[in-house]
Amino acid sequence: MKIVPDRFEFGIEKEYAIVYKERDFISYLLASQQIINKIKSMTDIHENLVKKVGYLFSKGWEIHPEYSNALIEVVSPPYTLDSFDEIIDGFQVFEEVVCNLLIDFKEKNTNLKGEILLTDKFSSSTDTFINFKKEKITDIKQIILTDEVVTFVGSNNLIPNSFKKINDLNLLYAGFTSTHVTLHPKYCSRWDIKHEADYFWSLLDLLFLSEYDINDNTFYYKGTDEIRCSTTPRSELISWADRTSIFYEKNIKQIMEGDAQEKVDTYNLFLNEQSKGNRTYLAKIKHIEEWTLFEIRRFHSGISINYMKEFLLNASKIIINP
Repeated sequence: MKIVPDRFEFGIEKEYAIVYKERDFISYLLASQQIINKIKSMTDIHENLVKKVGYLFSKGWEIHPEYSNALIEVVSPPYTLDSFDEIIDGFQVFEEVVCNLLIDFKEKNTNLKGEILLTDKFSSSTDTFINFKKEKITDIKQIILTDEVVTFVGSNNLIPNSFKKINDLNLLYAGFTSTHVTLHPKYCSRWDIKHEADYFWSLLDLLFLSEYDINDNTFYYKGTDEIRCSTTPRSELISWADRTSIFYEKNIKQIMEGDAQEKVDTYNLFLNEQSKGNRTYLAKIKHIEEWTLFEIRRFHSGISINYMKEFLLNASKIIINP
C-alpha cells in the first residue's frame, strides 16, 4: 500500500458468513477454504466474471478465509470518496462469484438439500457448524483456520443469560463478522503525536455519535424466507466481551473536553494496550512508512454501504489544526 499524503483515502474489509438452512435447521457451513481455492485458481468461475475478478486482483483487491472455515473476508485497496462506486462494484463482483460457486457446491453435494447462503447479516447467530457431509462439528480446532483460538474477555461471573445455553463461547466467535474501514486523513504535513491523538478521538467521537455501528442486521431475508437468530444480537456480545470499547464509549465526552496533553496521554494508554496484544472490536492504529492509519473495527458486517460512505464523508471533514 502506497500512502498519498495529500488526499483522504480509505480501504474497506467486509466479512461474510456461509450459512446452511434446511427447514428449521440453521448452521454455518465449513466451506470458505474450498471457495477461496477455486477463486484463486479461477476454477469453475463463470466466464463473464473471470475478467472482472482478474481486474480486481490486479487493482489490489484480496479475498481469503477469515479466522474460521465458515467466514470469508473481502478486502479493498485504498480508494478516494469520488471513486466510492468502484468499491460497491468490487464487493458485488466477489459476492456474485461466491454465490455461484456455492450453487455449484450444492449441486455436487446432493445430501445438502437446503439453501446455502452467503450473508453479511448473520454474525454470531448460531454455535452450530457442519461439513459437506452434513455432520455437526464441535471441535473448535476443526473449525478455525489458525493455531490460536481467540477467547472472550468478558467475566465468567457475568455471562449474560442469553449466552448460557451456549456450550462453547468460542464457537460463537467463530461466526463473528464485522466490517472494518482503514483510513488516513489528508496530511498537511507530517503529524506529531498530538495531531494523531486529536484525530483519533475525534474519529471515535464521530463513531459513537453516529450509531452507524449498532445496527445489528441480525436477520437474513430472501424472498419470504427469514432466518432468525438463535443467540443474542452482536452488539450485546460486544458489550459483554469488549471492555476497551465500552470504556472509551463511556468516557469519550471527557476525553474530548480534555486539553491536548490529556488527549495524548489517553492515546498512549490505548497504544500501550494494543502493543500488549489486547484485542478490541473498537479500533486499531497502524503505521505504513512514516504515516499513521486509523482502523475502525466495530461496524456490523451488514452495515449499509451508504451509511459507510456517510461516515467516511464526515471523517474526511475532521479538521486538525497544525
